[in-house]
Amino acid sequence: MTMKKVAILTHDIGGGAFTSLGTALSRGFQELGINCEFVVLKATQAEKEQYPNINIVTLNTQRTAFSLLPTVRYLKQSKPDVIFPMPWYFNITAIWARYLSGIDSQIIIGEHNIISLETGIEHQDKLHLQSLPMLMRYTYPYGDGLIAVSQDTIADLVETIKVPPRIPMRVIFNPIDLDRVQQLAKKPTDHPWFLDSETPTIVTVARLAKQKQLDVLLRAFARVVKIQPARLLILGEGPLRSQLENLCYELQIEDCVAMPGYDRNPYRYMSACDVFVLASAWEGCPIALQEAMACGAAVVVNDAPGGSKDLIEYGKHGMMVAAGDSEALATGILQILSNSSLKQHYQNQARKRARDFQYLKIAQQYLDFSTTGLVRQEVLCR
Repeated sequence: MTMKKVAILTHDIGGGAFTSLGTALSRGFQELGINCEFVVLKATQAEKEQYPNINIVTLNTQRTAFSLLPTVRYLKQSKPDVIFPMPWYFNITAIWARYLSGIDSQIIIGEHNIISLETGIEHQDKLHLQSLPMLMRYTYPYGDGLIAVSQDTIADLVETIKVPPRIPMRVIFNPIDLDRVQQLAKKPTDHPWFLDSETPTIVTVARLAKQKQLDVLLRAFARVVKIQPARLLILGEGPLRSQLENLCYELQIEDCVAMPGYDRNPYRYMSACDVFVLASAWEGCPIALQEAMACGAAVVVNDAPGGSKDLIEYGKHGMMVAAGDSEALATGILQILSNSSLKQHYQNQARKRARDFQYLKIAQQYLDFSTTGLVRQEVLCR
């Protein structure tokens, strides 16, 4: 297949995981000589100016639910050879838009989380999302290929969504811009805890939501401070803030836990921390963990469903502990805090592993899969 133009279809460029993912892939495709359009629902001029070297196309609609017809119009006008939609609802939109537009673009579905856990736990109270697995089951078979960020993600799609094995599938990690992350990591921190090198600081970057299992981290941290002084910095915002703040008071750790909210440059804290922890109940392929490794942080993760364990190769590039176990998590954190050579080992391993996530390498894997790994499926909707 000769490829001249690709399109990435997602939410917006206002920040977050898919902004990082989309912009990194766009930059990689363009550096590899492929014309790439980064297609989002809506973007302000100020947001576009943050990414001057990326070709951003807006559908001029506020919500995903209203994006089908604007996507049809985009496909008729732009005619990309390959579309990389992400996440799930954009996969569905892209497949329907291709059918309605009559354009023969190839669609590579992008799946970035474990769907059964997302709908069954994180979004179980959102009725409008409960129909998505059914929509996926009857839509995904019309995709030309599927890129997932972990083997567990693929296994869940096959078992839960019944994605047919005839569709080519491949695990490709999320891309990160190592140079950008490492440059921003050199910026000074403005938090007083990092001026005191005597007391170690633990950092996590996570949305304050069920998936991130920050209650387990707080209970583990409460165990840690009973043995040695430490501090915990949680960067992120979300619906569970008040519950987590109450838990800090219940555990009597409120004086050594800080939750300042979202930070546009978490890398300076990742590079300065003593341990970076991700205690999620499940993950797709956590960009925050990849970026922490790029910053040279010694990392501790749960042996939970998803990509965290893949990123550290089951303990080679970071410490892995039992999932959902606050005592095991505390033990892992204390091992690193009390053993400088172990900490240095994991820091070195993290930097080494992060080279595998460089956006140019990942973009090339996307292109290789799209050009050599697929056989166009003849399906009823054509």
